Amino acid sequence: MTRATSLRKDGLLVVFDLAIVLIFALFLWAPWDRTASAISSSTTMAWLALPVTLARLGMHLEFATMIVTVSALVAAALGALLSIAARLRGSAALWAVGVWLFGSSVAILMPLWTAVGFLGALLLIVALRARFVAMPPVSALAAFLSELWPLGYAAGFAALAWRYNPQLLLKVLVIALGASLVARALVPSATGGNVSSTAATHSDNS
Repeated sequence: MTRATSLRKDGLLVVFDLAIVLIFALFLWAPWDRTASAISSSTTMAWLALPVTLARLGMHLEFATMIVTVSALVAAALGALLSIAARLRGSAALWAVGVWLFGSSVAILMPLWTAVGFLGALLLIVALRARFVAMPPVSALAAFLSELWPLGYAAGFAALAWRYNPQLLLKVLVIALGASLVARALVPSATGGNVSSTAATHSDNS
């Protein structure tokens, strides 16, 4: 791989990762839902709207709320685990699935139709990233540090979701993102051995 190719790959990686973060931020903010007649979008939040829909179909409201919450927790945990496994295996497609599941668990904090649009936009971005940006396998430490955002959110969700306070989960999401940004600065040192050994192997083969 030439230096120019490597720089272009790194540039694409930054663009796609930034686009993913911006999509999360934009759809959670959802300015199109902040109308004069809707001071708070929590009344249409998917976390509340989905249980009400299930209750209308005959399910007990409290049980329906628990089902939606547990489903979101499973999506968050599975998404984090798949993202880490994808880093270890070097599978961009598996990583895309993990991020989309992570997004699904965050989507319950959005108005229902905003959540649908968010999941569609996120699917497009992660699919493009998987198509155009290869993902080399990394060490376990590097995989863990790279996926602190979904992992931290999943842990926070498991601890705090039962208080049914979306503001707490939004804070967890932001804190986990901040921790992941700090941790990513440590990733190059954690993966240095892998990169060096890979480069040495290519040199020997040449």
